[in-house]
Amino acid sequence: MRRGVMFGIIAAAAVCFILAIALASVGTELDQARLERDDLEIEAEDLRSEVDSLRKEHGALEKERDTLKTKVGEHVKSIEQLKAELERQSRSQAAGSVAP
Repeated sequence: MRRGVMFGIIAAAAVCFILAIALASVGTELDQARLERDDLEIEAEDLRSEVDSLRKEHGALEKERDTLKTKVGEHVKSIEQLKAELERQSRSQAAGSVAP
């Protein structure tokens, strides 16, 4: 009977040892998963910040584009006015040289 008890104790110890190793392995995997999650959270926050800064830059570029469009429109109007004035002067000079 002593042999049976000894084998039982040895078997129980072996099972406890195997369970301890399995638990340690699961704990290690859990720790690794937590580290990866933390890294992903940090990376996600960095990406959010980058998206926010790109949105701000996009808004600033849109404003600058609108300003440049306005200036181009003003310059086009000015050019058209100058062309019209030049054409009037050319006509008046042509009419003045033909008249005498």
